[in-house]
Amino acid sequence: MNIRLIRTYLVDLYKLGAGSRYIKSPTNELAMFFGVSQQSASRIINELYDLEYIDKKYIDRTLWIRITEKGLQEVEEYIKYINDAYEHPGEFVFEGYVVSGLGEGAYYMSRRGYVLQFEKYLGFTPYPGTLNIKLRDSYYISQNRLLRRLSGYHIKGFRTKERVFGDVRAFKARINDKIEGAVIYAERSIYGFEMMEVIAPVYLRGELSLSDGDMVRVVVYLNK
Repeated sequence: MNIRLIRTYLVDLYKLGAGSRYIKSPTNELAMFFGVSQQSASRIINELYDLEYIDKKYIDRTLWIRITEKGLQEVEEYIKYINDAYEHPGEFVFEGYVVSGLGEGAYYMSRRGYVLQFEKYLGFTPYPGTLNIKLRDSYYISQNRLLRRLSGYHIKGFRTKERVFGDVRAFKARINDKIEGAVIYAERSIYGFEMMEVIAPVYLRGELSLSDGDMVRVVVYLNK
């Protein structure tokens, strides 16, 4: 069962009151509520239980269900996602903290093979360096995972005498509602989903008076 289905069924159970207490949950009634067969409802409940999203028990041969803390976190993230989609159509909004990187951003951003393509697709020459942002919580991390699945602008890799530079994908973005830049994802990135790399035509730390630990807001535009 994929995460979207998991969240949908958890929200259904939450609607029935299973977020704060055990609820009586005969599989025939769950089947009607989920819009599936009784056999499918039993399978769904067993999978949610095996994945530790719900707890279950039987009282007088009747199933009772309660959503676990792990399940409630998924419900919360789903609700945030729906609200965010409604309030920011065509955008991904992120918040995170400035952190120091490994110092490789300046080297990569100054490579002519990348710079010419950034100028073509993004409309600016990037400052030689990236602003590294550690995302604030699990919701933003999950959104970063989703964003990485999209195509964005394809910055093609290239080869020099010394080495091979991999492909990069870029999305136009606005940083702290002030500076137009972009979020980039290197094909060979060493960072996980909790990290985000941002480029801009200016030195972001200086322009926005940022230091490690400062909060940053990044809005990514999908239709620009």
